[in-house]
Amino acid sequence: MDFILKQRLQSVLASYGANPSNWPSSERAELLPHLESLSTELTDARRIDRLLDLSRPPAIPVEAVNRVMASISKTQVHSARPVVKRRFPLVWGAALPLAASLALGIYLGAMGPFDGLLPEALTGGLASGDDDDSDISGVTEATDYSGDQLS
Repeated sequence: MDFILKQRLQSVLASYGANPSNWPSSERAELLPHLESLSTELTDARRIDRLLDLSRPPAIPVEAVNRVMASISKTQVHSARPVVKRRFPLVWGAALPLAASLALGIYLGAMGPFDGLLPEALTGGLASGDDDDSDISGVTEATDYSGDQLS
C-alpha cells in the first residue's frame, strides 16, 4: 500500500470510524480491501466507536430551548428593519471644509488682487505698488521668439 492511500485510510478511520457502512461510498470501494493492513489504527477506531455507542446525547432542558427560541424570534423582529447607518455627519465632515474653501475663494476673487495683503517676503516686491507695465508672466518675451525671428 502506498503512502497516500495509507494516509487516506487513516483519515477515514479517524473521521468515520471502523464501520465501513459509515464511510463515504466513494471511499469505501477503494479503501475496504486495505483495511486489515492498518491493524493498530483499526483497533483504535473500534475502541472509539464502542465508547461513542455507550454515550448518550445530553438532555437539553426545555427552558433552555424556550430561551433560545425566544431570542431567535427577537432577533428576527429586529433584523426585519432596514439598517440605516449614520453617514450624515460624515458627509458634513467632508462638505464643510469644501464649502469654506469655496467661500474663501469667492471672497478673495471679489476683492481683486490680494498681493498687497501678503508680506513682501512672499511676493518678492511684486506687491510694492510700482506702476510700471512690466510683464511679470513673461508672455511678451515669449512672443519675441516667434517663428519669424528665428534663424
